[in-house]
Amino acid sequence: MTDEQRDRLELDDSTPRVVIFTMMKIIFPFLFMALLFSCQRQELVDEPWLPLDTRADYLRAIEQLNLAETYIGAQWIAAGEAALRDPTDVEAPLEEVFVLEADRPSAVGYRFPARRGRRITIEIDGEIEDFFADVYRVEADSPDPVPVASMPEGERTIVFEPRRDNYYILRIQPELLRGGRLTVRFSARAALTFPVEGVGAEAILSFYGDNRDGGARYHEGIDIFAPRGTPLLAASDGVVFRVGWRDRGGNIVSLRDDQRDLLLYYAHLDEQLVEEGQRVSAGDVIGTVGNTGNAIFTPPHLHIGVYQGGWRGSVDPWEFFVDPPVVDPVAPPQEKMELLGGWFVLEESLSVDRAVPPPEMAVRVMNRNPFLNLGPSVRTETGLHQIPPPLPREEVIPAGTAVQIAGLTGTRMRVRTPSGEEWITESAVLEVLSPLPGG
Repeated sequence: MTDEQRDRLELDDSTPRVVIFTMMKIIFPFLFMALLFSCQRQELVDEPWLPLDTRADYLRAIEQLNLAETYIGAQWIAAGEAALRDPTDVEAPLEEVFVLEADRPSAVGYRFPARRGRRITIEIDGEIEDFFADVYRVEADSPDPVPVASMPEGERTIVFEPRRDNYYILRIQPELLRGGRLTVRFSARAALTFPVEGVGAEAILSFYGDNRDGGARYHEGIDIFAPRGTPLLAASDGVVFRVGWRDRGGNIVSLRDDQRDLLLYYAHLDEQLVEEGQRVSAGDVIGTVGNTGNAIFTPPHLHIGVYQGGWRGSVDPWEFFVDPPVVDPVAPPQEKMELLGGWFVLEESLSVDRAVPPPEMAVRVMNRNPFLNLGPSVRTETGLHQIPPPLPREEVIPAGTAVQIAGLTGTRMRVRTPSGEEWITESAVLEVLSPLPGG
């Protein structure tokens, strides 16, 4: 246990060892159960978006009416399975306009990465009234995706927060004999309120993982620099469970966010403006910036640490507080929108794949955490393992093939073959398309 962790647990060398041992015997079973429970809850999903059985109920109705044995019923079931088995790889931010035909059962699947600390919002709107939209977690050691969230009836959004870095799949499927255009938008934002008023990511000058005390320990948070007396804000709704003094942290305030299973540690405060046991809302002022404790010889700043599942579970605060670089999705030109849903014949061979590349974004402020993973990872019994990105799947559709323009993004086009396969290609290849005779 580090000195910093000992401080936060409020233990010191004067505490009798027998008392500590007795305390641990009492609380360990509860800590173990809490940790087990938190590991099982891998996403924060508010009640409106909890997983629904509506699609499963609809499927059972199809089977009970013996529609599953018909061509159109079997096609509907197969399309839903294919959307989970073979989704299109995308990243936020993304906007795609796509078409699903009423007389041809189909579904669309998107696989996307999401990082802990982000709030993922998916918006779906358009001409189709009755459709199912569900998000699933991709398990590294299981072929079966796990239901995470659903679009509730009467809504057109899905919102959730991952507790671990992972890949997810969104499946969108209309009911039988329902069709039309839909637009789907993916966005990711920081899940918590930035804790220092009036500044942003550019004020973060020390990062998670930086060396401290000549390499004897590493930095378990980020340092946000601002003038002395700048208000400090509660990063989320929670309860103040510690207000006090620490030799290293100086004036400190600790908040507990039970909804997210997070502990938030504010250090080096000039003033503490809350009391232990007080309930606060995101954005409430809880203190002011200072340089107390071991920061006495540095400019005023806030050290803030984020801990998941207990004080030993420090995590990088960056994703929780700093929005990713955002660009507005480029809307497809109107002349392309007029072709959406049309069938064409390829005059030349067409190179396609199963991914929509992420948009180019200018990174204004970069996270310099030396431990930063390059991609999502999962924790198993043998440790933390990075999830490799999906392998590129490039194909060539031969000249003379009929294809439908099934979807459009700013830079890419989704094409659908008569067999129902869907591929992504450059939208600039329209010159190789000729209208299907009689289409």
